[in-house]
Amino acid sequence: MMKVNNGPIDFVIPWVDGNDPAWQLEKAKITGTRYSDDSKARYRDWDILKYWFRGVEKYTPWVNHIYFITWGHVPEWLNQEHPKLTIVNHKDYIPEEYLPTFSSHPIELNMHRIKGLSEHFVYFNDDMFILRPMSASDFFFNGLPCDSALMNPIATEDLKKGGEGGRIFYIPYNNIQLLNRDYDMRACTLSNLFKWYHVKYGTYLIRNILLSLWPRFIGFVDIHLPQAFLKSSFLDAWNHAEPIMDETCRHAIRDDHDVSQWYIRYRQLAQGCFHPVKPRKHAVYALSDDRKNQVLYECIRKQQTDMVCINDSANLDFEDVKCKLQTAFQSVFPEKSSFEF
Repeated sequence: MMKVNNGPIDFVIPWVDGNDPAWQLEKAKITGTRYSDDSKARYRDWDILKYWFRGVEKYTPWVNHIYFITWGHVPEWLNQEHPKLTIVNHKDYIPEEYLPTFSSHPIELNMHRIKGLSEHFVYFNDDMFILRPMSASDFFFNGLPCDSALMNPIATEDLKKGGEGGRIFYIPYNNIQLLNRDYDMRACTLSNLFKWYHVKYGTYLIRNILLSLWPRFIGFVDIHLPQAFLKSSFLDAWNHAEPIMDETCRHAIRDDHDVSQWYIRYRQLAQGCFHPVKPRKHAVYALSDDRKNQVLYECIRKQQTDMVCINDSANLDFEDVKCKLQTAFQSVFPEKSSFEF
């Protein structure tokens, strides 16, 4: 068996309490532009965060440390003195000129500045949960992030429907445009043939072969699950794309001119800085009508996948869905973790 050689692996998770009156007052002072995206679904809290900690403690006990990023509020049940936990305020690591911020992009793009963060870390959104035992090698293998280089044209569904709120989602195009500025697609794939054309990709492999005829990157499959990163990849991205990274971080609300943390992931792929793994399927759910949501509740209760991501939607009965989500998670994680009082 091949030896797995990874250093300490940290988890990073940002969280916002959209119900905090002080946060709401501060945010109300910020005015976006006509290019801004300020959907309520980006801020509201489902009150299921404790199940994230229960899943981590039960199924990934090997994690070195957890960095919990917050605007300033902290859940009242959270044990801030836990030896594996550090509360990170925005002002603790984001440069002053980028504050205050109510966009995920400055929060993400500056993660490498978190004091004490290991070179190897996994970035979680607060809608991503661990449901089954996972090993460190599920995220890093011989020091490299585990990932799947799956090429795919950027989805045009937003163009067809006009996007959320009648808008087009431009940020994926910005990420790819910037990647193509710095990398030659054919040179990248030829230098790491085994990683780009791996049998583990299944039918995605056929798509990679067909899209290799195109001279430029035209997009990737973005599986919205916890992402393994090298801290040095963030430093590298800032060194090569400082103007657009800086501009993005100066937008207090998500803006169509931004780039996102996916750009840093794409750089890791282009550099061959990853270990190819089979892509996870049936793990990302978009909350919708009750019939479709029942599939998600069942996935949680029966622990049908090792990780699950729950994407919010503005058009649903928030209180009803929140109650059903809590019930499903409680059936899996009935006991408190040591991260809770």
